[in-house]
Amino acid sequence: MSFIKAFSGKKIVSFLIILLGIFSLEAVEDRAENSNQEALAQSTEEFQVPVYANDIAAIVNNEIVTMTRLMREVSYFIPEIQKISKSQADFQKKFREYQEFVLNVFIERILIVEDFKSKGGQMSDHYEKKEYEAFLHDRFNDDRTAFAQYLRANGQSVREFKKDIRESAIVNYVLSEVQKSKSEVSPTKIKEYYSEHIQDFIVDRQIFVKKISLLRKNYTDEQLQTKLSNLKQSIKSSDKIHAIIKTFSDTPRSCDIGWVCVDDMIPEFSDALRKLDVGEYTTPIFLDDMVHILFVSDGKPVKKFTLDEVSNDIENALTAKYQKESKEHYIKKLREKAYIKIFL
Repeated sequence: MSFIKAFSGKKIVSFLIILLGIFSLEAVEDRAENSNQEALAQSTEEFQVPVYANDIAAIVNNEIVTMTRLMREVSYFIPEIQKISKSQADFQKKFREYQEFVLNVFIERILIVEDFKSKGGQMSDHYEKKEYEAFLHDRFNDDRTAFAQYLRANGQSVREFKKDIRESAIVNYVLSEVQKSKSEVSPTKIKEYYSEHIQDFIVDRQIFVKKISLLRKNYTDEQLQTKLSNLKQSIKSSDKIHAIIKTFSDTPRSCDIGWVCVDDMIPEFSDALRKLDVGEYTTPIFLDDMVHILFVSDGKPVKKFTLDEVSNDIENALTAKYQKESKEHYIKKLREKAYIKIFL
């Protein structure tokens, strides 16, 4: 297996980005500027983080993933886990899910790098030096003191950082090669997908709905009938429907429902609107403590997108699907022949 030596320095970031492509460079770099000890200290203010006596999180063939490194990576997620957790038990559950997610990334990274090396893959020292110097220059303007502070905040030595550069590039290269074989989608497959999913490319009739809402508690029955009658007369005698609606509605700031498909609305609204044309309005709809009158101010007919209009979207969707499947198949094969023991 040959190795492509020309990579952009921008690609060498956290292994999480390279392997999964789910975080922005800026977000990871910003998180790395805060010490992991501070992140862990803040996490205990609301929910208690588990403490582990054993420093081994997993063994992958002959390599050990330490709990220290795993917790260092997971600590970046703690503030977000806190935000979405409802209780200590919920926090523990979500924290464990994040742990498993990050550990899985570590495991896949180790297996990919080992597979690359087992097939004779090599990366030149020149490439590693080039990327190291590019990161130092682009991120820290060659300020080695600032870079040293960055490494301390990220819990890394220079040697570990260079190892990440090398392994991130390997993972990026290997996955691109694995996915390349199925990255091309033929016109025949695009046409077949379009035919099999034709309903996905038909947009139902849409209408622009305006709404008049009256609070029932504000009126006696007689006053309500009078207001509804006056509203009807105003609509008949004027084409300035928006001004009329804002004048009559008790909630003038929420007069526009906007563009909708009738079937997507609540039954009380969809049933009343189904047969209306542009310029028509519903009879009063009594719903809980409100009375609503809906007005159709504009409309769009049913739209069926042609194959030419959506072929690029279909190609992109199929490409992503095939690449995902090829990566999953590759990782599955690596796992099947590896020794993996997890201690979480």
